[in-house]
Amino acid sequence: MIVDNEDINILDYSFTKKEVFVLAKFLRTKQEELPEGLEQLYKTLEDSIYNCMSLEEVKRFYS
Repeated sequence: MIVDNEDINILDYSFTKKEVFVLAKFLRTKQEELPEGLEQLYKTLEDSIYNCMSLEEVKRFYS
């Protein structure tokens, strides 16, 4: 089954900055409900946020 093969990319999409921010904020609010398999996406989005903002900006963003 294709779902079992993680080496195959089936989506090539470039997120806008706004999409990254909105999705990261949304996933933060649903963190406890994340389905198995979305952990890496969540981590990647959070890393993107932390890499483009100061710690103070991140705190304000998530509050």
